[in-house]
Amino acid sequence: MYLFIRRIFILFLCLAIFFPGVALAGPGRTGAQILNLGGGARARALGDAFSAMSGDVTTSLWNPSGLADMPESKFRTGRKAAQASMFYTDYSAPFGEAGEGLYYTFISGAMPLGDVGTIGATLQMQGQGTIAVTTDSPDILREESLGTNFALTFSYADRITESLSAGINGKMIRMVLGRESGSSYAVDLGMQYLLPFESIPTTLGVAVQNVGPGISFIDENQADPLPRFLRIGTSVSLYQSRYHHIRLVSGITAYIDKLAEDENELAVDLDRLNAEREEKLTREQLLSDRGVGVRAFEWRHLQKNLGLEYWLGGMLALRVGYKSEPGINLPDLTDYLTGGVGARWYLFNIDFTIGPSFGPSRSRLYETTLMFIF
Repeated sequence: MYLFIRRIFILFLCLAIFFPGVALAGPGRTGAQILNLGGGARARALGDAFSAMSGDVTTSLWNPSGLADMPESKFRTGRKAAQASMFYTDYSAPFGEAGEGLYYTFISGAMPLGDVGTIGATLQMQGQGTIAVTTDSPDILREESLGTNFALTFSYADRITESLSAGINGKMIRMVLGRESGSSYAVDLGMQYLLPFESIPTTLGVAVQNVGPGISFIDENQADPLPRFLRIGTSVSLYQSRYHHIRLVSGITAYIDKLAEDENELAVDLDRLNAEREEKLTREQLLSDRGVGVRAFEWRHLQKNLGLEYWLGGMLALRVGYKSEPGINLPDLTDYLTGGVGARWYLFNIDFTIGPSFGPSRSRLYETTLMFIF
């Protein structure tokens, strides 16, 4: 019976990943931006190229199947280690005074259950800051909090074969907009496959994220779809010895939240956009510009990620990364680059990242993850 359930799970996972159009819908702009934030200083330093990584509790935010390969415990021979971590980002510096109260954090944990697999949980929180309340005069009456957004995720992952692992996330989401709030739920599905390259171990990771109904605050007919992604990445172990390990990671992310366009709205938009144009836009050009359906996989619409990690003796890590977001043209090459360090000692692991320039003040983000391994 257990093997039968596993096979059914694999079949469902394959259908959801390789035929996302069957399960996904939701034209329009996306809401629940807390689901866009990912997280983990290690992932950030590697340019968010994390969909093919494993053995790290924070992989549940990128590809839940990464929880299937937790490292062995140093204290319990033959058993895998449990992990707990906390990540924090303070956005006050990039936004100056307007950034007071802006932050993003998460706490996560994962526990291997032997042959049954690995379970995990993650709580994400996004502080939205405050707003000044005034009347007809410029005098400020009071400061009101804009509230905190939450996303609670429960994860399960297991190794299906020697080369294949699979995982699933179930999410509960609560968003706040002033005095209004909205909630929704979503599912992530992921797979990782160890390719048969013995000389250069290579893992391929694929994940579909945030499959679920839209989120609305007042009118259910005006719900915003969730930010649905298809992530594809690789992790290549370029060199590994007793004291040195060099890993190259890469990834692309397609935004698949808009699979179709309402034909009546499309016709209205075409007429409006072509009203003052000499060279008229065609229907196909407009769909391509918006990344609708399979056009989301055009190179210009993809997020590109690249990272390089070096471990010295399993105790000190150096990382660099590159991340390019579609539609965002940053002024300097350094704005696409990230870097960070990591240190592991006994039960503790700490990762620190310096991100690109960010916000109106063009300040850099500094992010930290603290992990306990037991």
